[in-house]
Amino acid sequence: MHSEKTTDQWLMQVSLQAVPVEVGGWESIRWQIGELLPDAPGTDRGEEFSAVTLELHKDERTAYRFNLNASEPHLFLLCCEDEVSGALTPMHLTASQDEAASFMDGEHVLLETSMPPAVQCWIDSYLGIHGELIESGRKKKKRGKGRSSGR
Repeated sequence: MHSEKTTDQWLMQVSLQAVPVEVGGWESIRWQIGELLPDAPGTDRGEEFSAVTLELHKDERTAYRFNLNASEPHLFLLCCEDEVSGALTPMHLTASQDEAASFMDGEHVLLETSMPPAVQCWIDSYLGIHGELIESGRKKKKRGKGRSSGR
């Protein structure tokens, strides 16, 4: 795992909080992200923090731009739940809503948090370096004058 920020990877430290909630008269636990902090090399944040790398991919540039253009951009954290203790372990961090949606299969827990302004600037810089990905569907061929009608 890289400890330094690069143009496409940034190590983050994340802490999770278990919040007791009452649902229909029953007490349950709802997990949320307590803190999400950029990793500072040589800083020991303690056992309550887990390291997870935010990695950007060129094929997700449209999703990053969509997220940045939202009124409140978010980061999405995929976690694995221990069936015995109920504790969560952070596994994957993404800025792509499309990628996050692909994890909503019920086997894992997906948490979201507001994207820190520094991360927004970093992603915007990434898009500036690699360009915007414009996804265009296949265009239908035009029929008409000067074109074969296929008959």
